[in-house]
Amino acid sequence: MSTRLLARIDAIVEEGIREGAYPGCQVVILKGGKEIYNKAFGTHTWATAKNKNAVPVKPTDAYDIASLTKTTATLLAVMKLYDVGRLSLAYRLSYYLPFLLTTDKRDITVREVLFHQSSLPSTLFFYQDAIDKESYTGTLFKGRLDKEHSVRLGLQTWANPNFRFRQGLTSKVRTGEYTLQVSDSLWLNRSFKKEYLQKIADAPLRDKRYRYSCVGFIPLQQLVEARTGMSLDEFLAKEFYTPMGLKRTGYLPLRFLPKDEVVPSSVDAFLRKTTLQGFVHDESAAFHGGVSGNAGLFSTAEEVVRIYQMLLNGGELDGKRYLSKETCRLFTTTVSKISRRGLGFDRPDVQNSQKSPCASSAPASVYGHTGFTGTCTWVDPENDLVYVFLSNRIYPDVWNTKLQKLSIRERIQDAMYQALLKGK
Repeated sequence: MSTRLLARIDAIVEEGIREGAYPGCQVVILKGGKEIYNKAFGTHTWATAKNKNAVPVKPTDAYDIASLTKTTATLLAVMKLYDVGRLSLAYRLSYYLPFLLTTDKRDITVREVLFHQSSLPSTLFFYQDAIDKESYTGTLFKGRLDKEHSVRLGLQTWANPNFRFRQGLTSKVRTGEYTLQVSDSLWLNRSFKKEYLQKIADAPLRDKRYRYSCVGFIPLQQLVEARTGMSLDEFLAKEFYTPMGLKRTGYLPLRFLPKDEVVPSSVDAFLRKTTLQGFVHDESAAFHGGVSGNAGLFSTAEEVVRIYQMLLNGGELDGKRYLSKETCRLFTTTVSKISRRGLGFDRPDVQNSQKSPCASSAPASVYGHTGFTGTCTWVDPENDLVYVFLSNRIYPDVWNTKLQKLSIRERIQDAMYQALLKGK
């Protein structure tokens, strides 16, 4: 590959920082299993008058990878269970999760969830069930700024932060009953998990088509835990992360990393009223105690890339086998008949490049995923490439969309392919 053209990546990344798309990031690219690009850029947070000495990003700093969790965690566990005959893609979720048997979700199959064709809603606001609806006046959200709605959540969404959580549901410290940690000084009663699952059971199904759904990956977590008798994070650590030598990958990173080695995700002035550093940004994952099927994993680009290199190798890394070649081939090559989606993986949209999450130069065989915090991983089996980009583009503001508008991730990927072509 052309090192001169690979150097274009530096300019693209630095443009993103200069334009305010993210304060810092990590980029790693492997070709043929060998590292051809590995750089950390920028700082943990934006340098300001009050914070002139922002911490530089190091390759060892862990990021909240958001929905990249779906394929870097949950899907790995599903693939492992499939590999050892403990799970069938054709079986209904309710076969493994009896609480769905008496609901309209009883016929949803594992395959439909992985394809995002389950009719489940895109998202459910679980945290709203923890809020005392009598504790604030008017509505919780509004389309414009006013005296009550002072916290901005989106381009046209403002929230009222003056609410209380339901009495008896939260605690400032951990106790035997309050075991779900949401932030530094916010713990939820463990009973909230039952409410959480009941909300999924009660949610009306939508029409049968492709609809990206975070909700679907939460029952997948329950399935993994039901089949293994272990929590999702424990199962992943045992089967993948620990034997792979990954020391900076996992849920609830403050259990195994110093806080200053975890990049802040965002400033949550609405719900948790604190800077989120070491606690997942995604509210659904947060109110599930930080370990969730849809989000919650933290990692570095150097460690994420090893997981996807293992998949590209057909389930093997450093001489150790984690998954069979057949399972890897099935999950990484199968594509839905009605969308671009694979079995859990996202893929290029070859029909409409404007809607594709990848560069237009990416072959149709590419698979991977993106994350809301400004992350992505793409594996190209055709060219033996793995590309990882991690950032905290929502720090401090969740409505910052400059990363998408500038197409930073896609342009880096395109620069990679240009370097590949010229290198040949």
